Amino acid sequence: MEILISIASKIAEYSVAPVGQWLCYSFHYDNNIKNMTDQVNNLEATRDGMQIRVEAAENNVENIAADVVLWLKKVDDIIRKAKEFLDADKEKKNSSQGACLNLKRRHKHSKTAKKMLLEIDKLLNVNFGHFSQRPASQDLVTSTYTDYMTFNSRMSIMKDIMEALGDADINLIGVWGMPGVGKSTLVKEVAKKVKEEKLFDEVAISIVKQNSSLERIQKEISETLDLTLDKDTLGERAKLLNARLTKDNNKKRLVILDDIWEKLNLEKIGIPPKGCKVVVTSRNKDILTSQMGTQKDFGLHILPEEEAWKLFEKLSGNSLKDSNLRSKAMEVSTACEGLPLALVTVATALKNKHLPEWEDALQQLKSPNSEGVMYSAIELSYNYLESEELQPFFLLCAQIGSEIYYQDLLKKCFGLRLFHGINTLEKTRNRTYTLLRSLKDSGLLLDAPDISKYARMHDRVRDAALSIASKTQYVLMMRDEGPVEWPNEDDIKICTSICVTQMDINEFPENLNCPELITLLVDPKDRDLSFKIPDTFFKGMRKLEVIDLTYMRLSSLPSSLMLLTNLKTLCLDQCVLGDIAMIGEMKNLEILSLIHSEFKELPREIGFLTHLRMLDLSECKKLQVIPANVLSCLIQLEELFVGNSFTQWEVEGLNNERASLAELKHLSQLTTLEVHIPNANLLPKDLLFKKLIRYKIVIGDVWDWYDKHENSRILKLKLHTSFQLERGIKMLLNGIEDLILDELKGVQNIIYELDTKGFQQLKYLHVQNNVEIKYIIDSRGLVISDVVFPALEIFSLKNMLSLEEICNGKIPLASFCNLRIVKVEHCEKLKFIFSSSIAKSLSQLQTLEIRECSIMGAIVIKEECEIEDRDTILFPQLRHLVLHCLPKFMSFLSTQKSVINDAGEIIPESKLDFQMPILQEQVQLKFAYNDPHTWHTATLMSLALF
Repeated sequence: MEILISIASKIAEYSVAPVGQWLCYSFHYDNNIKNMTDQVNNLEATRDGMQIRVEAAENNVENIAADVVLWLKKVDDIIRKAKEFLDADKEKKNSSQGACLNLKRRHKHSKTAKKMLLEIDKLLNVNFGHFSQRPASQDLVTSTYTDYMTFNSRMSIMKDIMEALGDADINLIGVWGMPGVGKSTLVKEVAKKVKEEKLFDEVAISIVKQNSSLERIQKEISETLDLTLDKDTLGERAKLLNARLTKDNNKKRLVILDDIWEKLNLEKIGIPPKGCKVVVTSRNKDILTSQMGTQKDFGLHILPEEEAWKLFEKLSGNSLKDSNLRSKAMEVSTACEGLPLALVTVATALKNKHLPEWEDALQQLKSPNSEGVMYSAIELSYNYLESEELQPFFLLCAQIGSEIYYQDLLKKCFGLRLFHGINTLEKTRNRTYTLLRSLKDSGLLLDAPDISKYARMHDRVRDAALSIASKTQYVLMMRDEGPVEWPNEDDIKICTSICVTQMDINEFPENLNCPELITLLVDPKDRDLSFKIPDTFFKGMRKLEVIDLTYMRLSSLPSSLMLLTNLKTLCLDQCVLGDIAMIGEMKNLEILSLIHSEFKELPREIGFLTHLRMLDLSECKKLQVIPANVLSCLIQLEELFVGNSFTQWEVEGLNNERASLAELKHLSQLTTLEVHIPNANLLPKDLLFKKLIRYKIVIGDVWDWYDKHENSRILKLKLHTSFQLERGIKMLLNGIEDLILDELKGVQNIIYELDTKGFQQLKYLHVQNNVEIKYIIDSRGLVISDVVFPALEIFSLKNMLSLEEICNGKIPLASFCNLRIVKVEHCEKLKFIFSSSIAKSLSQLQTLEIRECSIMGAIVIKEECEIEDRDTILFPQLRHLVLHCLPKFMSFLSTQKSVINDAGEIIPESKLDFQMPILQEQVQLKFAYNDPHTWHTATLMSLALF
């Protein structure tokens, strides 16, 4: 009997079960075909959004990750196969066939559709580790300068410095060595390494240089710490900086002061004697050991001959295959005397050159001259700059200073018409950036800590460049300490450029006969003395095209300015100005810059400057009056900067004494605008910014002008009604990179009411003080084809009193995929932060801070009907988690079946089915209960999900 039962069960297994399964496919045919059609459409939409994101990343000079490229290929393949299958199915469905044949077809097609559905679902749920990344050339230090850091002579010092940084008894470390030996590169590599290894929470760098003020050092350190130094005196700023560097004893901080020339009083700057590590570099060992009192110091010497050749050979590439050329290259390398700066610049300049050029280079390097091998190496690199524009551009950079502010360089390049065939500021800006990149690639320029605003020139490179400029362009550079001594008449008569920096000067002579002079740059050492410019001073300089007078107190301007009919650029930055009406007589002026200057009223005569292309009134905090109908006369204006300056705009249509924003309607060429508007009602209804490429527009009375984020399209909006959005603002949201919203009444869904394309380029979003918005994204009932927030990196919500969910409904894969930082504060109706489908996409999330959300029950909520996937890792990059004043918080992950009622009572019903790698590491977690002053420190390893 047992045998019969066994046989019967086998018969059932091999006959009844397959028949049931066969019939099941047939019965679900219509449903499977429909589901497949829908999912193919979803996959197409996701792919299209992903391709948009790929294009944006590539336009941003980023490399697309290999798994993204592979995913797109697989998606294209499955979509093609699915469409072929659906088309064939439709044709057969419309043909007349027998019932049995039709049943067989239904089974086969249903089974195929089900199989394809599984493949499509798998592709839709892919979670990319990295979407794209910047190429190596975007690093802090130009890559050619870091090539020698792998050599033993450098690695051993790097190892010793790292050990000293780890020694609790050592706070002040010194690095010394001759110019060009690589001190700056070494300490920047140290900064990079400690960040990578997470040895320090914060690293601040200041490039000190000769004659640097303590104020400038404070500013550089504070900027790298995202600290706004809004105090007036050196001592007040020092206290604020000290408080920032000693805040939170659990954080470790490193401060690097590069290239000091004399003893620095660290406490006057605001650097505490204890509480952070300090690394200082200098050319003079005695300054470090005797004067600064370093506890450990390291000497950096020239490269040994073998290492020097390896570096030189690597930078020369494949151009040394010829044995004769290789032999000559070894001699050239030796002539560089082991100095990395010389090796880099010479090897880069001679790459792919022929033997006679190598022989000539060797002759130049060996020729006896008082300026030494470094000068010869820089001169050689200068001579081999290929573009005809690069040589004068390089020499202009040297005249500006060792730190080169892009905007300053732009103003001078445009005034000098340095680029042939270019006659707009936008094209000049693009060419300026291109040539700066070329000089960095050649080793003649370096990236600065803030690479979005500055470039840097090594002191030895600048010395050589100025020497070259004095010989080839008759540039007169006066920069030594002491009083100015003007050259004799014969010498000054041939000068094309005069630069006076950091010298004792408070007046000009009655007359300087400089008939060839085209550039005059003066930055005196004493910035508190009144400066006298005689009326006849400019009489003998009628070719002048650029004047830059900085830090001067000028009661009036000399009448001889009227004679300068060739003058294109006038910069009176950081000056105290009296009567400057004379500027209105300079009819050919194209750039007028008054940054940080003190004056109360812009002269009405400025309206006569109808050729003006740029007006820069940034940081003119005492400016109270821009007369009416002055701006509207500047019809050629391309760039207008009134940021953190004039705010007393008048209402359109009144009999105004001051300017109204309606005057901007006349500026049809405007491509750049920075302006603060205290009230949105001041905006005219039909103000359109058709050509704006970059802007920073602040509307409302609650905003600080300054930003931590250096984006080119920024809006800060405080709007009392949604109607105010239509006043020329809404069109600016397309392509916005940085958006901060306050109040914003009449808007309930940010995405589809403000930008139907999903803010494709937005990197920073902060929304605050709103009582109407229920959802940041509400996609219910909508077919979403565009990826939402694909570029967003920082997302912040504060005082969103009606916010119920960040996202209500489905959004495409890869939305939010670049998000690094999320901060949520005082959102009273928010019960969770992310749905599990969104959480899976947040592979880049590093910081999550949640504060004072009274009914927050969980961070992630699992969606209904979601397939469990224990291999999915949530937040693999999360390193900083703050949970503060969350009285109803119960679990990291919950389900929609959990009861989260109006009283905030939560009954979790699911076990954790996602991995959290942060729980496997010793990562610091700060959290507080109901008392915000009572903080407890634990590690995420010991955090229980309750």
